[in-house]
Amino acid sequence: MKKLAVMLPNWVGDACMATPALRSLRRELAGEVQILWIGRPGPLGVLGGLYAEGLPGQTAPVLGLRGADASIESRPTDESLWADGSICYKPRSKNESVLNRRRLVRAMRAAKFDTILYLTNSLSTAWMGRLAGIPRRIGYARDGRSLLLTDRVAVRQGSSDAIKDPCIDNYMRLIRVLGCKSTDRRTELRVSHADQQLAGACLASVGFSYDRPFVVINAGAATTETKRWGEEPAGNAARRMSEQFDCDVLIHCGPAEREVASRIESIAATPRVRSMGSFDPLPLGLSRALIAQSRMVISTDSGPRHIAVAFNKPVVSLFGSIDPKLTLTYNVPERIVALGLACQPCGSYNCRFKHSECMTKLDAERVFREASGVWSNGSGRNS
Repeated sequence: MKKLAVMLPNWVGDACMATPALRSLRRELAGEVQILWIGRPGPLGVLGGLYAEGLPGQTAPVLGLRGADASIESRPTDESLWADGSICYKPRSKNESVLNRRRLVRAMRAAKFDTILYLTNSLSTAWMGRLAGIPRRIGYARDGRSLLLTDRVAVRQGSSDAIKDPCIDNYMRLIRVLGCKSTDRRTELRVSHADQQLAGACLASVGFSYDRPFVVINAGAATTETKRWGEEPAGNAARRMSEQFDCDVLIHCGPAEREVASRIESIAATPRVRSMGSFDPLPLGLSRALIAQSRMVISTDSGPRHIAVAFNKPVVSLFGSIDPKLTLTYNVPERIVALGLACQPCGSYNCRFKHSECMTKLDAERVFREASGVWSNGSGRNS
């Protein structure tokens, strides 16, 4: 094997949980294999600084290919990076710098990979590797794609079950096929100097600075209402933290969550609670740098939670419908907060009762109480 393609998970949080496996691939296959990551903009964005952008041999750092006949050229491995190149794709992209499925297949075929490792479970990604003619295709034998794989990893192996086990452990099981033996399951991310400068500018724009401690609160989640925390309790908890902890509180948001973050700021009604939504732009590098500089993070089960864990921050994680065991982490222990309703965790993104009470009834007092324990101890714990 000389050229290995790694199909990254589709979600930011999952990409963070894949970092132990990605780190192991580089360290244990160093000098033997040229590694290239293939992923959507979000996962590649959160993993910035860990991989070379664009293809080896390109003069400009481009995430996508500019032509179907581009190929990976040989070059010395940069040991500080976990991947020698990257291709960004979106299934239905019309942007020339970001491939769609059809153009990605052509690019993979031209690159002449020996092996592709799927950190995704979808049928569509398995088809792309097969259509690209990649000889060795490694992934979990699930979701009807077994015939598209050459190395089929069983979902159930002894006491392990890829459907019920933590994501981090499942990714580590996959890399065993390639001979990797690492047992280090800690997640890891990096912050660049440019990220730090952007974060400093963001803090200054809302009247904060690195000189004062600040807490990051993330109440949103891209996937579903059963993961989102209410604006009213988030605003009330933010105000109490700013008063009781004598700190600033930054309301985290992505580009699509600016209005929600602004409303949380208004509910808090204090100059020590501000939304980052007034700042533009909002790249994932900014989120990484802000979270890395924070004293503590309060987050729903979403990307910012996993970013915070990767930087060993004390984290209070708010869970609704999803079982915390599925996204168990192995860095600084988190403090897990869940109401413990009879229907919880149901494992569904759509509440069958149409009320999502597992999150809508998560009150400010409960979260503040848990955050107080973390703040006073200086670290989190599971509870």
